[in-house]
Amino acid sequence: MSRLVGRILALTGFVGGLVAVVSLDTREVQSQPKAPAVAAAPQAPTLTTPANLGVKPGEEVELTLTGANLAGPTAVMLNAPATVSIPTDHQNGTDAGKLRVKVKVDEKCPVGLYSLRVATKQGVSNARPFVVDTLPLIASNGNNRTKATAQAVTIPCVVSGTIANEASEFYQVKVTANQRLTFEVLARRIGSPLDPIIVLHDAKTQRELIELYADDTPGLQGDCRLTHTFREAGEFLVEVRDTTYRGGADFTYRLRIGDFPAATTAFPLAVSSGQAAKVGFAGPDELPPVEVSFPSGIETTAIPIVPRRRAEGLPGWPVLVQASEWPELTEQEPNDQPDKANPLPVPGGISAKFDKPKDIDHFRIRVNKGEKLIVNVLTYEVNSPAEVFVRILDAKGAQVAASNPAAANNRFEFTPGADGDYVLACEHLNYLHGPHEIYHLSVTPAKADFTVSLALDRYEAVAGGGTAVMATVNRLNGFAGPVELSIFDKDNLVSGSITLPAGQTFTFIPLMVKAGTKPGAYSFWVKGRAAVEGAEIVRLASYVDLAKANWGGMPNPPWHLISECAVAVLEQPPLTLTLNANPRIVEKGKASQLTVEASRGPGAEGDIALAPLYLPPNITAAAKPIAKGQTKTDFPLTVAGNATLGPSPVLWRATTKVGGKDYAVTPPPVVLEVVEPKKTEPKKEEPAKEKK
Repeated sequence: MSRLVGRILALTGFVGGLVAVVSLDTREVQSQPKAPAVAAAPQAPTLTTPANLGVKPGEEVELTLTGANLAGPTAVMLNAPATVSIPTDHQNGTDAGKLRVKVKVDEKCPVGLYSLRVATKQGVSNARPFVVDTLPLIASNGNNRTKATAQAVTIPCVVSGTIANEASEFYQVKVTANQRLTFEVLARRIGSPLDPIIVLHDAKTQRELIELYADDTPGLQGDCRLTHTFREAGEFLVEVRDTTYRGGADFTYRLRIGDFPAATTAFPLAVSSGQAAKVGFAGPDELPPVEVSFPSGIETTAIPIVPRRRAEGLPGWPVLVQASEWPELTEQEPNDQPDKANPLPVPGGISAKFDKPKDIDHFRIRVNKGEKLIVNVLTYEVNSPAEVFVRILDAKGAQVAASNPAAANNRFEFTPGADGDYVLACEHLNYLHGPHEIYHLSVTPAKADFTVSLALDRYEAVAGGGTAVMATVNRLNGFAGPVELSIFDKDNLVSGSITLPAGQTFTFIPLMVKAGTKPGAYSFWVKGRAAVEGAEIVRLASYVDLAKANWGGMPNPPWHLISECAVAVLEQPPLTLTLNANPRIVEKGKASQLTVEASRGPGAEGDIALAPLYLPPNITAAAKPIAKGQTKTDFPLTVAGNATLGPSPVLWRATTKVGGKDYAVTPPPVVLEVVEPKKTEPKKEEPAKEKK
């Protein structure tokens, strides 16, 4: 999601980028230093497995995962209904660079993209994409890089391959007269850097069929799709390559071939949270809608839906429908004139499309004078190519506001000059129309708001212990109040919370693991809660930028896969750390003492270096390492006279060598409560004694 509002949507559904001004907290507000860089522990496992991992529902497959620090596996996390096991034969699990796992996906598992992680005795890995597809899987034989050596495949199928540098891969298919086929490459959408194109060739003449070519199909994030009905029976070659002939071990793809439907997006694009609705599809095919029911839980921000022409037909690749906080409508034609405008509630959203030449859509809102509103249009964020220009017209048809075509976000503010009805006129900037040219329009009151982002999505801790999760609060539209940040899961195994003071932007949340939790890997989420203008706002944290980096620069990571974090619960790590401050309630201008205690296991006998990962403004410390053979150190924490009042997390990171390799531990933060100095009452003079 390239626009700020896309980031907001990923967390909350269609919140519309709310704008307002709220009064500042009465506590002292001070500037906060730059957020520290947070990285996974060096001993944690890392997956470098290519992005074409996948399996067919109901089938079992053995996969070889590659990466680093994979020895000593304890669990494999796959957020799909599946059974995953780790074979123990042939010393599997002892190689740090590779690991064999068996995956059997439930036969009712929906087609789509999921994420996979590996947990070891040292931590949990980054997430890698995992594909579930009902089409029969065929692996590229690697000897198909010329037309003469094209690999014959039987349709329908999905071919898994890797493009080498300056190379193509060719497949030969046999078609019947009047057979309709769709050729679709999954690459950018499954975390591969490949920018694919499809070219068809006549198998007999090897002549390129220029008209049967696909590149950057609208709505596919750089992937391509070609649908064609062959008038005559024959044999054809399907060429797959990168647009600029790049390639390498990571340039993987999945080529789907069959008579399955092509969909660009869901339509409507959003459903009100907690409600059920019939949702159809936008794109080149007319497809029946599917029933969608959104639970009211905050962690469900989007649901993938699978297009089919009929119940038993081949599935197309799924698209997402989002959850919305507001009432959601679908455009009703005709609305080409202001007097035929569709009513749109405020707050509210509507899904619309430019489906005919020179189409102009009109929507009517009823507003109050002086009430600031936010008008927001989503296109690229929902994988639509449309470019929308919005004009706001008053009761006389005069334009009183408009969007800025040059702005990065198609979002603007509007303050009505009078009570009554206004009309929003939406038209395509490039005068285009068609099944792909869809958009979502929302109008919401301008209110203060916030989002929460995470720099890291994986952690490690022992049962009964914990670690720290850094969260950044992105304050929007003047909001400066305190935000309660908390950790939650579905089984009540992990928890933790902290309140970010007014005006500050980031903090560390203690992540605590319930005593007795079995070693393995567990999912959790982070949410923020704040009171804004008398109403409670709850927002789910996400890691959009991290997901893009982990998944080959994927333009729009799926919104339902960018909030779930993982923690590895360790049994007996070589080093654990405990922090304690005495006292924890500290007056300005005074000091507390931080005590750091280490529990050493085999291999962790050396010096333990201590470095502050975060110290609040105007709180300082002179850290002392824990010397070789020692288990404890302490040093003062000095609280300056201008330190911020309220809870202040203090966080340290310990590093040492275990088996000659770097090992790092981040314990839960110690939270100091900074208070005003106690006032000293002046001594009362005793009355003079009377002389006898």
